[in-house]
Amino acid sequence: MKREEQVEGRQHVRIDDHILIRYRRITPEEFREKVARYQSGEEDPWIDPLRSPGESRKLTYHLQKLREKNRDLAEILEILALKLDRLLVEAKSEILKHFKEIKVNISGAGLRFEIDPLPQIGEIFELDLGLLPEYQFIRAYGEVVRVEGREAAFKFIWITEDDVDRLVQHIFRKQLLRIQASRRTVKS
Repeated sequence: MKREEQVEGRQHVRIDDHILIRYRRITPEEFREKVARYQSGEEDPWIDPLRSPGESRKLTYHLQKLREKNRDLAEILEILALKLDRLLVEAKSEILKHFKEIKVNISGAGLRFEIDPLPQIGEIFELDLGLLPEYQFIRAYGEVVRVEGREAAFKFIWITEDDVDRLVQHIFRKQLLRIQASRRTVKS
């Protein structure tokens, strides 16, 4: 279900979830080159096919401000934005053709999932994650820290702060939905 872990002074809540994913092994040299290109501004680290991180932050900011004044209207607009994002993703089906939907255990610090062939501890992967149902896409780099059975656990070794925030918000939304669903079940 849920587990908390402490990583670098931050506490992270883990949940089981279904996400879209595509991944590839990269060498430590490739990883360093990618991060250097991101840091120099030569390349963007985001893969969100729908809107840039700046647009996402603006939308989130305006929805929060609107929620203070009119919660119902803000929720309606948020639902409409999600539905529009889904339509856009479906219209751009090439975006999804290399992604697969899998079950993961995920937190703001890393994730664990079944992978074949099994990687070696210490290997680095470029991980493109699609959070559902929002269709928010995140690029992260993870190092294999544990291999058990058919699963590998990855610690994020590079991810933008914006993407960590988006991932943590996604996790909390999922937890809230599960709590609400369990309350409805108990009342029934």
